[in-house]
Amino acid sequence: MLPTFGALRRTVALAACLSLAVVGLATTSPSSAEPASAGETSTFPVAENLRHTGRWFTDQDGRAVVIHGTNMINKFAPYTPDALGFGEDDLQFLADNGFNAIRLGFTWAAVEPQPGQYDDVYIDKIVDLAAAAAEHGLMPVVNFHQDGYSETYGGNGAPAWASISYGIPGLTFLPAPANVLPGAAIANENFWRNVKAPDGIGLQDHYAAAWKHVAQRFGDDPNTVFEIDNEPSPGILDVATCALPIGCPLFDVLKLAPFHRKVLASIRQVDSDRLVFVEPQAFFGLGARTWHPSMNDPQVGFAFHNYCALALAPVPLPIPSLPCDVLTGINLANAQAQFKATGEPLLMNEFGAGDTDVVVESLLNQADKQMLSWMHWAYWGQDFGHDAKYGLINDISKAPTDDNIKQGLLTVLTKPAPKVVAGTPLSWNWDKATSTFQASYSTARAGGGGNFPGGSVSEFFVHPRFFANGYQVQVTGGTVTSAPNSARLTVSSLPGAATITVKVTPAS
Repeated sequence: MLPTFGALRRTVALAACLSLAVVGLATTSPSSAEPASAGETSTFPVAENLRHTGRWFTDQDGRAVVIHGTNMINKFAPYTPDALGFGEDDLQFLADNGFNAIRLGFTWAAVEPQPGQYDDVYIDKIVDLAAAAAEHGLMPVVNFHQDGYSETYGGNGAPAWASISYGIPGLTFLPAPANVLPGAAIANENFWRNVKAPDGIGLQDHYAAAWKHVAQRFGDDPNTVFEIDNEPSPGILDVATCALPIGCPLFDVLKLAPFHRKVLASIRQVDSDRLVFVEPQAFFGLGARTWHPSMNDPQVGFAFHNYCALALAPVPLPIPSLPCDVLTGINLANAQAQFKATGEPLLMNEFGAGDTDVVVESLLNQADKQMLSWMHWAYWGQDFGHDAKYGLINDISKAPTDDNIKQGLLTVLTKPAPKVVAGTPLSWNWDKATSTFQASYSTARAGGGGNFPGGSVSEFFVHPRFFANGYQVQVTGGTVTSAPNSARLTVSSLPGAATITVKVTPAS
């Protein structure tokens, strides 16, 4: 999560090509904590060997994958979500509610407690959690997570031995996150300068080697994707310029990009083609432009954060959507500009902390118009040594049921949406006022090379909570193949169909 400065996601006759496929009525709508389908699982199979093809993420069959996920990271000792109470019931809850990805975080301090010494017991706990998530249809996105550089300065992330600030601590008399300064700013600067650790090896070199070791522990796991870091924060020499709307090209080009190349090269020594995300400098999440150059790697994506600065005030404010729409709209425009410049696909993998449900809903409406993949922050929140009040779950130590779920937020995050498309998405939209979901897509493969054949299956998530008396589906160019009122709506294309449209409305 981005705090303020310093702490700075298969045939029917061709003659029926324009037919309508209608499914019947449901009698009841399950509670939000129960399986979301009517008689069958709503869990979507995890996307294996995720790749990017142009602007789209694609699975091993070449179908476009739309990522809708959440974050679950334990930032403090023992640095594993299970220590907080996160477990199988939470994974199943997320799967039942249409999430298909989860962002998990390693903490560098736990990975490498001493220079060159790795804690494989800890590492394997996160590896095992990633495997468990995949079994529930949640694609793991794993990163090295930090906020405020390290616990030395009141934040989290780097080990103490890598926190070099010449004895300058955080300003402990200030409330978080302001207390990370000035020590963290100096420590960040020393990191970007690759200052030597106590063993004489540069800090960035240690970080890159640690990532290589972690990548080796994942082996040939086909489900997990990597993210090099979280909100890389500029050091004391660049922070003032990086916070400006124009951003900081010198930092991005001369410090951040070379670091990302170093880590990526280290990962590529043991994993040649896994999808890896890079992030822009931390202020991007508040509207600053990025100048991060292309990584010149065919399997690199751009993960970015999108926060409304007005919602991050020390005292929560009931911010309406309009001013936040402007601010988050600038962020989305910056992200799209980055894609046009580099061709690296976009994943909005943090948003929502401190925002009202109205603000989150409005942002997701913008994201849908741009057909973006996203991951909400967070399933449960934790920052700067204390539990946060935001998050989908109120108490992570309790089961995800009833009052422990923020039902309004859950509704916003689980609106009908495509998950896997056998072709190239053209548009999708959820109209809350009329309870109508519409999507269209061509059968052309996202990366070119012809069209998907008739009988190819696309999948949509349609939770019964939005259709208390069931839903009906109108399809052109395809036919519904899932059970009536299933939360996992599947549509099979008709032979020769070039474009398919899907419209879901309340049963009449």
